[in-house]
Amino acid sequence: MTHGAFEPLVGVDHYTEAGRLRADDLAVRSRAAELLSRAAQALSAAAAEYRRTQVPAPTREQPFPPPQLLELAVAARRCADRYAAAADRVRNAPFPPDPKKTWKKLRSVGAARLLELDRSLVSHAEYAAAVVGDVSAEQLGDLPAREALDALTAVTATLDERTGYLSGL
Repeated sequence: MTHGAFEPLVGVDHYTEAGRLRADDLAVRSRAAELLSRAAQALSAAAAEYRRTQVPAPTREQPFPPPQLLELAVAARRCADRYAAAADRVRNAPFPPDPKKTWKKLRSVGAARLLELDRSLVSHAEYAAAVVGDVSAEQLGDLPAREALDALTAVTATLDERTGYLSGL
């Protein structure tokens, strides 16, 4: 059953099974979105710190910084934007409009499948956040951009699968 699986994350409505289903859905999506948002903030902060410390101030002779110095900051900013977009997509994912009917369909094997998708979504979000970890301005050159994008692809694929499963109920 889905109820109770993510109770430590957010307070849960204990009055109805349908209310627990909606609360569990919100808890799962909030947890995954929060992890991705924090990773995006860390990347943005590292990019800003890199620009502040590594890119020289403009002068009359050279009003624009060398492009090779800006490449890392631009790539980190692009990656942060992708993380933020993924977090928004997870946070704003649709839920079936009538939780009572959905709960009736989920009482048997369906609840186990939804719980599996929820756990997968949170674990993929945790991995995506861990890929960028506590990145700093000095570590931007070592940032595994391809691995980060692959992790975000796994998050969105799981979210698509979860949304498709819920819409099929």
